[in-house]
Amino acid sequence: MRALFLTLPAALALTACIESDMDLTVLGEDEARVTGYIQMQRQMFEMAGQDPSFCDEEGGTFTLTDTHARCDIDKTGTFAEIMDDGGADAPQDMQAELVHLDSNRVRALMPFAAMSGQMDDMASDPQAMAMAQQMMAGLSVSFSVTGANIESTTGTLSEDGKTATVTLTLDDLLAPETPLQDFETIVTY
Repeated sequence: MRALFLTLPAALALTACIESDMDLTVLGEDEARVTGYIQMQRQMFEMAGQDPSFCDEEGGTFTLTDTHARCDIDKTGTFAEIMDDGGADAPQDMQAELVHLDSNRVRALMPFAAMSGQMDDMASDPQAMAMAQQMMAGLSVSFSVTGANIESTTGTLSEDGKTATVTLTLDDLLAPETPLQDFETIVTY
């Protein structure tokens, strides 16, 4: 799946005008399911060359509407299959992890803190910042981890205690004085 769920830098996603809502459900010691979508405005999709192959590579279903290009994803596999980066050149400190800890516990990590420095260059260029704010207004990237129970999380815990979520908005990504925090969750299955 080219690790879209856990290694796609949210800053890159938002600067490409992509909106995302993905959930990773831990099913067992080495099995997980990723569901959700990524979409971009149709105008941006057309400007980017109208190539829907990114969705096929992710194991998704591509839909083109009057307003959006959307990829719906539903994939189940081993941790290695879910985390496969397809040879991506992402820096090691930006690689997400799914690690079986012991008995029925798994650690899911999205290293957002490593992305904070990426936005510093844009923040230092007022023209680039103004353009990014205009293009990304209202967009967000949301990631969730679900299981039998969330033991601990740096995200927001659902009322039933089974899902941890983090949502990054424009303000989260373009506020250089407030570094991003890693999204780390210990989940049981």
